[in-house]
Amino acid sequence: MEPSSVNKRSQRRVAVAIPVQVRGLDAAGLEYDDSTTALEVSRRGLSFLTKRNLAIFATLTVVIPGRGPVRPEEGATDFFTEATVVRSVKEDEEFYRVGVRFMGATLPMYSAEGL
Repeated sequence: MEPSSVNKRSQRRVAVAIPVQVRGLDAAGLEYDDSTTALEVSRRGLSFLTKRNLAIFATLTVVIPGRGPVRPEEGATDFFTEATVVRSVKEDEEFYRVGVRFMGATLPMYSAEGL
């Protein structure tokens, strides 16, 4: 494999630290609702650290407070979407680094200045 093809992505990713809420079922089938921090964000997905083992292709709900559409006289709403787990790698003894792809909605702001 050529080095240039190793990190090809369909969307540009931005390193950030923004709060996200993640809900769904873990690999053991247990329901969870966790607050965490996104580490990288693109228009079509994000990555975060979690203590939960999440199965590949699992569906979860992602909420990013204040990053949704702006409504007149209300301001920014929350970005809310369903997502699917596309990557889950054991980061260390405690955390998994999870990558998700949004299903349907795309994140309207994903530049460093917008986040």
